[in-house]
Amino acid sequence: MAKENHGSKMGWFGWTILSVILVTIIGSFLFFFNIFNLDIKSIFSSEKNADGNEEPVSEETMEKVEEVQKTVGKDHTDIGKFVAEMHDFYNETTGYGRIASLDWEEQKDQANNILSTLDEKLSNVKDDALRADIERIKELAKKAINEQETEHVRNLHRMFHDLDIALNNYNGYDTIWKVTETLKTAN
Repeated sequence: MAKENHGSKMGWFGWTILSVILVTIIGSFLFFFNIFNLDIKSIFSSEKNADGNEEPVSEETMEKVEEVQKTVGKDHTDIGKFVAEMHDFYNETTGYGRIASLDWEEQKDQANNILSTLDEKLSNVKDDALRADIERIKELAKKAINEQETEHVRNLHRMFHDLDIALNNYNGYDTIWKVTETLKTAN
């Protein structure tokens, strides 16, 4: 008598169905990543943990931020408004993984806007730390225009993020990137 071995073999039909399902899933992922210009790193990491130099906001840090807002921020409301506008722009164009698919023409236009605006406003800046931050922003904007590397745009976003905290009452944050001289003087 021949033994029947049920259960351990899927047969050609089972393998065909499994293969079709796997190919469909892989094809869908490839299609999705190509359509939205994503890479695997942008899905599994966020901007918050991209390079690990952020500082969780402590009670002491909050007090120092408030002190800077009352001094430097109060004396530079014009720059503060511009910083808030730029921070909003970078939140919209680089947040939630959008940094992986930047519109470089839009980024170049904004970088040129940053350069022309800050050239006008730099003479009114009295604080040395803020002046250094503005010079750094201008340098990053020039690099963003000429080199078109996402790292320059990310650094611009972080500069405006920290300056928005320092100059304005921006409270939509849980991270300080520690990239500005203005906030370093507060720490």
